[in-house]
Amino acid sequence: MAHNRNRIAGVALALASLLASTAGADRRETALAGGWRFHLGDPGPATAEPRFDDEGWQRVAVPHTWNRLGNYGVTRRKDANTVRGIGWYRLRFAAPQMAAGERLYLQFDAASIVADVWLNGVRLGRHEGAFSRFRFDATEALKAGGDNVLAVRVDNSKPDAGSATRYVVPISGDFFMYGGLYRPASMIVVGPQHIDLADMGSAGIYERTIALDAARASVSARTLLRNDAARPAPVTLRTTIADASGRQVARDERRVSLPASGGAEATASLTIANPRRWNGRADPYLYRTTVEVIGADGRLLDRASEPLGLREMAFDAARGFLLNGKPLPLHGVTRHQDRQDKGWALADADHAQDMAIIEEMGANAVRLSHYNHAKPFYDLADRDGMVLWAELGLVNLAALPGERDARPEMVASAKQQLSELIRQNYNHPSVAVWSIGNEITNWTSKGLTPSNARPLMTTLDRLAHAEDPTRATTIAVCCEPLPGQPDTGVDRTSGTADTVAYNLYLGWYGSGHAEEAATLGTVLSGLHRERPKLPIAVGEYGAGGATSQHTDNPFGGRIESIYRPQPEEVQSAVHALSWRGIAPLGFLWGSFIWQMFDATSDLREEGDSSDINTKGLVTFDRATRKDAFYFYKAAWNPAPMIHLTGKRYVDRAYPVIDVTAYSNAAAADLSLDGRRIGSAACVDRICRWPGVRLHRGSNRLSVSATVNGKAIGDAATVAYAGPARALHVRTGSLTGVTLADGTRYGSDTFFDGGTGSTLNPFQRELYAAGGGTAKARKIVTGTDRADLYASWRAGAAFSYALPLPDGRYRVRLHLFEPDKAGAHRFAAGIAGGTQRDGIDVASLAGGVLKATTVDLTGPARNGVLRLDFRGQGGEAIVSAIDVEPLRD
Repeated sequence: MAHNRNRIAGVALALASLLASTAGADRRETALAGGWRFHLGDPGPATAEPRFDDEGWQRVAVPHTWNRLGNYGVTRRKDANTVRGIGWYRLRFAAPQMAAGERLYLQFDAASIVADVWLNGVRLGRHEGAFSRFRFDATEALKAGGDNVLAVRVDNSKPDAGSATRYVVPISGDFFMYGGLYRPASMIVVGPQHIDLADMGSAGIYERTIALDAARASVSARTLLRNDAARPAPVTLRTTIADASGRQVARDERRVSLPASGGAEATASLTIANPRRWNGRADPYLYRTTVEVIGADGRLLDRASEPLGLREMAFDAARGFLLNGKPLPLHGVTRHQDRQDKGWALADADHAQDMAIIEEMGANAVRLSHYNHAKPFYDLADRDGMVLWAELGLVNLAALPGERDARPEMVASAKQQLSELIRQNYNHPSVAVWSIGNEITNWTSKGLTPSNARPLMTTLDRLAHAEDPTRATTIAVCCEPLPGQPDTGVDRTSGTADTVAYNLYLGWYGSGHAEEAATLGTVLSGLHRERPKLPIAVGEYGAGGATSQHTDNPFGGRIESIYRPQPEEVQSAVHALSWRGIAPLGFLWGSFIWQMFDATSDLREEGDSSDINTKGLVTFDRATRKDAFYFYKAAWNPAPMIHLTGKRYVDRAYPVIDVTAYSNAAAADLSLDGRRIGSAACVDRICRWPGVRLHRGSNRLSVSATVNGKAIGDAATVAYAGPARALHVRTGSLTGVTLADGTRYGSDTFFDGGTGSTLNPFQRELYAAGGGTAKARKIVTGTDRADLYASWRAGAAFSYALPLPDGRYRVRLHLFEPDKAGAHRFAAGIAGGTQRDGIDVASLAGGVLKATTVDLTGPARNGVLRLDFRGQGGEAIVSAIDVEPLRD
């Protein structure tokens, strides 16, 4: 842990040094971090006046957000703040020393969602959009030589009619829109002739690799210049490129005549001999381009520098993503920018920690979902070779709810934010693709609103190529018919960008059973056959996982994909099956796990949390890596590793368990309390030991292996406190239950065949403005043990092989008819024991949704009691099983 902390601190220090090095001699940037006062609410227009009394306001530092939500617990945290509305910030600061003709710009790296800015009561302007940098020229409003009062009103209101955010994208999304000045603010002093600071928050410099081979690289650098003086000014534009050691390797100088009170641009042409390429994680080599503006008298007027990575990126429908001409499968994760207790107000060290965890797992790509992320994370990606998918914040809807076409105001917002995204991140070599939106037809696919999204998406795609002809575009699609499904006529957006990425949650949102994840590879192959010329990726896939909730068998029941419980083992199973299908598909240009870290969503009450989307491989506070994290570490990171799963499931429900480890070893050994159990092959990075019998009390499990001559190991302690000669199974359920009398039922396992179902699956119209009509809750009568009748296993034929010591047992089957009379008629029996034919559940119980039981007796032989079910004019069914020894 100390090593990780030191690494993160070192990264943050290096990042700070990197940022500081971009400032020139005559460009002076000062952070506006401390001394702010904040008020949640809107006292009115007078709040912007310098003499307004803010003495009683809260003292804060920027970055800051007033919102706080997301916690592990079934009730919302007591200190939660989910207010969506107006907040005011005020700052008193001394005017910087400025020479005649110098200009002062105020820079905000982001403010959510709409920001209005005043200096000394003079309104400087408004910025709309929560995720991009913006600047205002504050020179005329500045009081030289005295105190100044900066006032900022930010508004993160929901996009309702009359709201300032009404048309500001995203107007929908499964993530919380925090409010505030949540990224840094600063003031920048520049001379009258300078690199333009009014170009949508960009650096004013645009690099482009024109040609690249082993002998030379040809690079152009277009610079936007500004002259704020009242008369024309001749300047020299000096552009240099330095290698990673700081040695100058290319130089261009040219004279530029700047018009009075106007702008100009100039393009430098540079050649680098024997160039070294930026080659992703393998070799993220960076040059640095520095642009200097020099006056007629030879004095330096302005200077700025940008990273330069020499690389070629391409997307091919058959070969996937190509970096420098070679296929590079992108093993990616998605990342939201929030974290527990901080929301969006992150420090550089937070970005560094996130990147370190992503790299530890072995990923080589990150999807920046679903908006423009902070510059420090782009800088880290450049430095460390992480390929980035950068995305416009346009989510779920291409128009207002209930409307078919986007209004001009919404189109303008999307275009503005896309231009900001591209211009501000143009020079980052890590950026491979611009995304023009995510799941734009989500609402319409649910029948909630009409949609005609293609015109907007086509417009945005054209804009992206106009802003940056060097990069491809993509769009993330969620809701179009899959191969073999009928065409329902739903609005489609695939094909509106150069590439497409499908968000596919098979095994989670599909059938509700984890085993469906095994079909992901087949579905993707089908999409490739249908669209052979369109480069395809997986934009999202995954499952929720609660670190405090566990199951004995992830395939034992129906998943509650938007509620509780969400056992950690189900997440692991869905990912393992999904990756098995993805890994061999060479045509994919990438696959992106949803998501790297648990993140905020006030739409969700999932697993063991409130206001959190639990699909992260790491918890919201970054403190716990879930088991699925280690599966990918075994699959993606070549460093020798082994991880024993299920460590958090300490108190086991059954005396016989399956033990699993993730490892990149060929095989591994398992021991129990020092006694060797045996060796298992690690197939697809998974090592399994089925049917390991525990003894009562504490059990120490140890795994060991060797990779490239290095010995590795892991251990866990689990316990069993139940009886040795009894089992209680809650069938069709992913979780067990303990009744009032202390009897503990484990989750459904030991079965072969059948399907698990839930009596009252959770209902929610996710993303819906109005919602639908919920079905009445079903109640099983005739029992005081309702938990045993909340789920069931059913099918034409299925069986249980229950691990029990040899001997004779009584088996009690708990039954009820969930559907209609006659739906479930079957035979049940124990091998070598009682056989019962003609069980008609409704007839036996006296109707539908009424509890009844059937008793059988028979032996366990060779450590197994076999229980068989076979339909007779209907399916077989069982909702719980009790097995207890017969007394002589």
